[in-house]
Amino acid sequence: MFNICLSGMTGTGKSTLARKLAERYGLKVVSGGEILKEIIAGKESLRDPGWWEREQGEAALERRLEDSRYDLEVDRRLMELAKEGGYILDSWTMAYLLDCDSCIKIFLKADFESRALRVAERDKISIEEAKRRIMIKEERSYKIYKGLYGFDIGKDLSPFHLVIDTTGLSPDDVFRVVSTYIDCLLNMSNTFP
Repeated sequence: MFNICLSGMTGTGKSTLARKLAERYGLKVVSGGEILKEIIAGKESLRDPGWWEREQGEAALERRLEDSRYDLEVDRRLMELAKEGGYILDSWTMAYLLDCDSCIKIFLKADFESRALRVAERDKISIEEAKRRIMIKEERSYKIYKGLYGFDIGKDLSPFHLVIDTTGLSPDDVFRVVSTYIDCLLNMSNTFP
């Protein structure tokens, strides 16, 4: 069974796409951000999709800068699941860390304005506040992963099989493009079991 590594910056549509792909291909969705949030703040935080962009998330980012064990534990758990197969791994790191033949690596990107608008609508905050929160989250996350692993999240796209710009696309448009690509790969018998 194959895995999908789904990556992309905040507000690009990863969670929505992950749910649609899981339904189509019978895969289970596991979010690195959700695992990390649960480790840091407990299960009650899982009900808040905008947690990372709020004050609690900002404080958690500071803790992560000081203590890498949180991120290492999340990545360890995700890598264990990847060995089983049958997962969509919504993670900023897995595409860089996993080296497997049965893993499709997809990166979603979008312009900053579109991402901020999506986060503002989701979290019911102003666009200016969404921009501020996204910038803090991404600057600190970039620093964490650069220091921990040495790669440039969102800048080095070489590990990815497919990179799609979701700016101006509906979730259904993104799903059509990505599922068409996956279907083509699955039909190539020498690529996936």
